[in-house]
Amino acid sequence: MVPSKKELVNHLEEKMTNQDIGKIYNISFQKVIQLTKKYELNQNQLRKVNKLIVYMHMFNGKVVYIGSGLWYRCRRYTNRRNIEHKQLMKDGKIEYKIIAEFEDEEAARSLEQKLIKKYKSKGEATFNKQLK
Repeated sequence: MVPSKKELVNHLEEKMTNQDIGKIYNISFQKVIQLTKKYELNQNQLRKVNKLIVYMHMFNGKVVYIGSGLWYRCRRYTNRRNIEHKQLMKDGKIEYKIIAEFEDEEAARSLEQKLIKKYKSKGEATFNKQLK
């Protein structure tokens, strides 16, 4: 089974990687690329790749991480320092939520810091380092 054009647009707007989309439909990331060409979709435009995002990772309904960066950082586990966090991502157990998009890095970092403080005070954001 392959995604419909509408499903593919939704996944790309959610900034999912081709690999993540492929896993859902049990197809290769190359097939996802072929489908975007067939449907005449612009992946970069749909993902808004030039915007910075603030995102959260959730596990069992709790916020475990708040981050910011370019679109692909949200779902990339290879750059995670915390072994447990990395494994949960690798195993597909993390739920991803994009909170906001920004043109300006300072604005993105500011919101990221506010959210980390907020969730740390609730005993969440356990994979974030302590703020100074």
